[in-house]
Amino acid sequence: MSEFALLGFEGATTRGIAEAAEAPHSLVLYHFKSKEELWYETVREAVRWYARRGLEGVTPADDRDPIGQLKAIFSHYIRFSAEYPDFFRMLTHENKLTSDRLSWHVKTHLAPIVARTTGLIRKAQDAGAFVEGDPTTLLYLFLGSATSPYRSAREIELVTGKTPFMPKAIERHIALCESLFFRTPTAS
Repeated sequence: MSEFALLGFEGATTRGIAEAAEAPHSLVLYHFKSKEELWYETVREAVRWYARRGLEGVTPADDRDPIGQLKAIFSHYIRFSAEYPDFFRMLTHENKLTSDRLSWHVKTHLAPIVARTTGLIRKAQDAGAFVEGDPTTLLYLFLGSATSPYRSAREIELVTGKTPFMPKAIERHIALCESLFFRTPTAS
């Protein structure tokens, strides 16, 4: 992931990936027949981590608590961003051009998540508990806010002398993002 994040798909090599993983190049080629296959598996593994770590109970079949679900999804996403900042750097490279890889990722992973999350945003807006605006635009504003400290961690450390990866800093970031997007419903 770090090689794809740093160099993009075009710049990364299986040899460089093997060196970064401290694995023999022949072993990487044995398990992954091509750099593209390795890229797809890198994305699959990140998505598996995301789904397996903390989303239990967040997306039940009924939506009786869309606000609580949305807050849980958002806080989980921020924690994921802090743990895997290279995933977002990697996808930033893919967003520069149209690629089959990005199309696959959107169709396979993102589209269902975006549909579910924008539906929860609409329900939270209907309850007066989320900032008004187009749900998809607001979701991507949140995603940018959520990942920014982790994508720019080196710069933040140079400016402030502090790392955004400390547990307390992550919790403060979650609270700040919630304050930007969530509202307290007013009584009718």
